Amino acid sequence: MALTIKTPAAERNLTTLSAVHDALGITDTTIDAFLTRVIEASSDAIERYCNRVFARQVYTETIRGSDHPILVLTQTPILAVASVLSDGEPITDYVLDDPDVGSLYREVGWFRNAWIGWATEPATLPTTEAPTYTVEYTAGYYLPGESGRNLPSAIEQAAILTVSDVFMKSTHGTGNIKSKKVGDLSIEYTQSAEGQFASVEVNAIPAAARSLLPVRYL
Repeated sequence: MALTIKTPAAERNLTTLSAVHDALGITDTTIDAFLTRVIEASSDAIERYCNRVFARQVYTETIRGSDHPILVLTQTPILAVASVLSDGEPITDYVLDDPDVGSLYREVGWFRNAWIGWATEPATLPTTEAPTYTVEYTAGYYLPGESGRNLPSAIEQAAILTVSDVFMKSTHGTGNIKSKKVGDLSIEYTQSAEGQFASVEVNAIPAAARSLLPVRYL
């Protein structure tokens, strides 16, 4: 079984600069470049924590059959299926059964290409199944700021909490702030403050954010 990305997402940020401004109570735009980097890094950390990309991407997946009417793909939610091939031959007698589960239904079943062994009766041999079906499909969410946005609000809130937490920790007690105003939280950075920020580790995602996220093991 193999999964490849045919068309990667152009945008993968799980929240917007506007939402972060609202969460932090900031109207000053002079630190937007820094905040944007925090958003990007926080979104990346959440992807790594959940072991998945939430943005829409086009995938090609080669998968084994199961002698069952349901074939389950790994990336969800499925937005569209471009093609299903069996050993290079197109299959069209299927329907998208459940986009959120990633299941395709085929009445005649999805053939399981495995070796047959004999004991008292014939039986398929475990781990001998060959990948039979190649599916090209689009899966993922419309992100905040995009038309038709359908990313679960809990995931965006987790991103906002992570951004806010990382931002506050990076701007308190670092010695990189030249001036700070409590009222509008207006902060002026030295050049080194913005230059030092590079990434967010998975363990830096606050507990409140982690509680909102789905964990997925592939």
